[in-house]
Amino acid sequence: MTKINISVSQTGQNAVLHTMLAGTFLSRAGYFMTWPYLSVVLYRQFGLSASLIGVIFFMTSASGLLIGVFGSYYSDRLGRERALVASLLLSVAGFAMMAYSNHPVEFVIAMTFIATGRACTESFSKAMIGDHVKDISQRERFQYIRYYIVNIGTALGPLAGTFALATPKVNIFIFSSVIYLVYAIMLMGIIGIFPVERNNDRKLTLGIISSLHIVFSQKSFSKLLMCYFLVMFIYVSFDSPLIQLLTRLHFPDLTLTISTIFMTNAVTVIVCQYPVLLILRKFNAKGKIILGILFISTAQLCFMMAYFDILALIVIATFILSIGELITMPAFSVEVDRLAPENLRGTSFGLINLTSLGTSLCPLFCGFFIDAEWGYAMFLFLFFTGLISIFLYCSVAERTSDRQI
Repeated sequence: MTKINISVSQTGQNAVLHTMLAGTFLSRAGYFMTWPYLSVVLYRQFGLSASLIGVIFFMTSASGLLIGVFGSYYSDRLGRERALVASLLLSVAGFAMMAYSNHPVEFVIAMTFIATGRACTESFSKAMIGDHVKDISQRERFQYIRYYIVNIGTALGPLAGTFALATPKVNIFIFSSVIYLVYAIMLMGIIGIFPVERNNDRKLTLGIISSLHIVFSQKSFSKLLMCYFLVMFIYVSFDSPLIQLLTRLHFPDLTLTISTIFMTNAVTVIVCQYPVLLILRKFNAKGKIILGILFISTAQLCFMMAYFDILALIVIATFILSIGELITMPAFSVEVDRLAPENLRGTSFGLINLTSLGTSLCPLFCGFFIDAEWGYAMFLFLFFTGLISIFLYCSVAERTSDRQI
């Protein structure tokens, strides 16, 4: 395998990684400051139907993920840090364009820029940890720190967005654009002070098709990709499918219930991550993933208690799912880093981002169960899907040797 060595001092490595972590908070907060409210803008400003808005969100997100795979491949060839700056500037352009869009087509193009920028930023940031940190345990630590920061930004972003929307003088899209620009300037400044040079034993000259073939030729990685897809599929059940079911069941005080579900998820992930990881410190990544999937799967059975019209039972189920989330999601990043070919790390993380499409397919499949009034069957289906993902993951073999490129 082509070895990629990062030529930069230890101080420089720490500076680059810490800048990335700080920027991760800024970018995630800036993204969620606006993205959750775009459906409102599309309806109020352009008068689009709910179905058309749904299609727009799916197409822009899917396009961003697919383009992100190509961007991730080029980050392997051109350098992660510079590629990250480019992805941030793409988001800057998207938010700025959105601020001055007067036509739905312009708005959709801006959304595609933002979705692509986010997909690239996510995969580049995760891959940077493996680029700069050689110790496996330290890599895992940084992945969990990054995930913790991501959740804080995700929780605070919508709150800041609500405040900004209530202030007519503040253009929320320009504000998000400035946040991304600040991150890009921070990163460019650090790279300028601590130049990062990649010393390749043999320069990567493979095309993207050959690179994808090499990644997929590793059966362990392909199985991990499918497992992650299934986990994302069942994880998102607490979002749209559960809310739709509660609506059909005429659950008491539905507005309070919905806000409580999402608040429980956010608070659990932020507050419980470090105590739970301390308890599981002797577990390796594989053990954490299996345990986390068990929690997420068990939560599906607990969501059946929605039929009892008791909010406390829904909160308990959401808490169990959230514990599974905070255990599983960062551990998957650790596994991707372990199984990915070293000089195709960015491409591998770009491919893993495609598992987010599972979050789009879950509402579609679950919608059939809900329309047929098979709520119990829906959660049983999700539970057994979780068990299948565990069996699939257990077949992921340890990579004992690197494939030569």
